Amino acid sequence: IRSTIVQFAMSRKRLLYLDQIKAVIVGLVIALHVPVAFFPTGWSGVRIPIEGMVGAGFIGFFNWYIYAINSFIMPMMFLISGYFVPRSVRKKGVMQYLKNRLIRLGIPFVIGLFIINNMSLLIGRLSPSSPLEFLPLSDIPFNRIGVLWFLMVLLVFDLIYCAWIKLKGEHSVVDTNSPVPTMHSWVISAVILGFIEVAMSTQTDLWASLRSSLLNGLGFQGMHLFTYAFLFFTGCKASFYHWFERLDPHLVIKWFRLSMFLLLSQFGVSMVLLNMTLTFNTDIFKNPASLILFGQFVYPAIAWGVLSYLIMWFHSHQDSFGQWLSVAGLNSYGAYVIHPIVLVLVLMAVGFIGLNPWLTALIAMILTTLFSFGFAGLLRRFPVVARIL
Repeated sequence: IRSTIVQFAMSRKRLLYLDQIKAVIVGLVIALHVPVAFFPTGWSGVRIPIEGMVGAGFIGFFNWYIYAINSFIMPMMFLISGYFVPRSVRKKGVMQYLKNRLIRLGIPFVIGLFIINNMSLLIGRLSPSSPLEFLPLSDIPFNRIGVLWFLMVLLVFDLIYCAWIKLKGEHSVVDTNSPVPTMHSWVISAVILGFIEVAMSTQTDLWASLRSSLLNGLGFQGMHLFTYAFLFFTGCKASFYHWFERLDPHLVIKWFRLSMFLLLSQFGVSMVLLNMTLTFNTDIFKNPASLILFGQFVYPAIAWGVLSYLIMWFHSHQDSFGQWLSVAGLNSYGAYVIHPIVLVLVLMAVGFIGLNPWLTALIAMILTTLFSFGFAGLLRRFPVVARIL
C-alpha cells in the first residue's frame, strides 16, 4: 500500500479542538474536587458539615461521581499532553525542549507547592468545622504536592520520551495512511491494563502511606500510572499518524456506549448496595471489595470510549464554540495550578451560609471554574507569565 508522507505540521484549526477539550477537562477536574469538601477529610482544611441535612445517598452519589469523572479526565490530560510532545521535540531539539519543560513545569510546581497549597491550608484552617482547626502549625500537612502530582509525572514521561529519541533517533514525518488501531487493539490494551489496574489497586498499604506523605497526590492517582503512561505514549504515536483526525465513528460510538453502560452499571450497583446497607444495617456498602476491583478493571475500558468520543465530537464541532472555549483551553494550565486556593476561598464563601449541600456543590463548581480560568487569563496577559502558564 502506497503511503503518503507529509511534513510534521499541524494546522491552527486542528489545534482548536484540542484546546477546547483541555478547557472542558480542567473544568471537570475542578468539578471533581468540589465534593471532597463534604467528606470527613475535607478539601485543604475546609470541611462542609452535612450531617442531618442530606441522606446517605448524597455521599453515595458523589463516590460514584468522583469515580466516573476521574475515569477519563486524567487519561485525557496525559493523552493530549503526549500528542504535542513529538512536534515540540523536533522543533526545539531534545535539550532545548527539556530546558523549556523544566521551566514550564518546574516553576508552577514550586509556586504551587510552597505558596498555593500551603496558603490553601492556612486559609482553610480558619473555616468552621475544619479538621485542621485545633492542630498546631507543626502538625499541619504543609508542602504536599496535591494536584501537582500531574506536573511531576508528566515531566518523568517527557524525560523517558526524550531518552528514547536520543537512543533510537527522531521520527520526523507523518504517515497519514497508517491504519488507525482497530477494535482488536483497543480490547487487548483495555484488558491488559485492566488487570494491571486491579493489581495496583491491591497495594493498599503503599497508597495509604503515600496519601499521608508529601507525595499525597500520588496516593490517590498512583494506581493508574501504567494507564497514564500508556496513554501519554499513545498520544506521542498518534501525532505521527494523525489518529485523532481519522477515528472510525462507528467504532467510537460503539465503545462510547459500552463506557456509558459500565458507568451506569457501577452507579446502579452502588445504589443497590447503599439501599441494602440502609435497610439491613450491614457494612456491604462500606467495604464493597468486589465492586471496587471491578471498577478498577473496567477503568481503561471506560476511558477508551469517553476519550475517543470527546476527540471525535470536538473535532467535528470545533467551529461551534468560536474562539472563547479555545482561549479557555490556553488558560487551562494556569487554572489547574491555581484552582486549589480558589476552591478554598469559594467554599468558605458559600459553604457555611445554610444552603442545601447539593446547591452548595453546584455553586462552588461554577464559581471556582469561572474564577480559576478568569484569574489564569489575567495572569497570562503578562508575557513572562504567559511563557510559563
